[in-house]
Amino acid sequence: MTTKASAKPEQKKPTPAKPVAKTAASKPASKAVAKPAAKPAAKPVVQAKAAKPKASKVIRDSFTFPETDYRKISELKKACLGLGINAKKSEILRAGLHVLASLDKAKLKDAISRIEKIKTGRPLGSEKS
Repeated sequence: MTTKASAKPEQKKPTPAKPVAKTAASKPASKAVAKPAAKPAAKPVVQAKAAKPKASKVIRDSFTFPETDYRKISELKKACLGLGINAKKSEILRAGLHVLASLDKAKLKDAISRIEKIKTGRPLGSEKS
């Protein structure tokens, strides 16, 4: 009889589940009201995606820098931190490219002519394996 007694509560469990299901059925009706409110929220997300510029392909490259120029990157990073901006080396270099691109031809020529010409390629000490 113990098994029958345990079987009866199992049968009773689905019975309360049915009213819960009815309650759940009434909740989707309220959710249906909430869904139209959620849909307008989804539209700004679509607009935000449209407002973002299209992601460009990222290219990995390496460069040779004089030590003094490399230190300038660290100095600029510290200056950015002082302004509350956590900038990476690549972001600083890209910002410099954008500034150079915004210069007129005469100022660009002057800026490039002031840069020390260096031998391209890897330094001799880095070729050790």
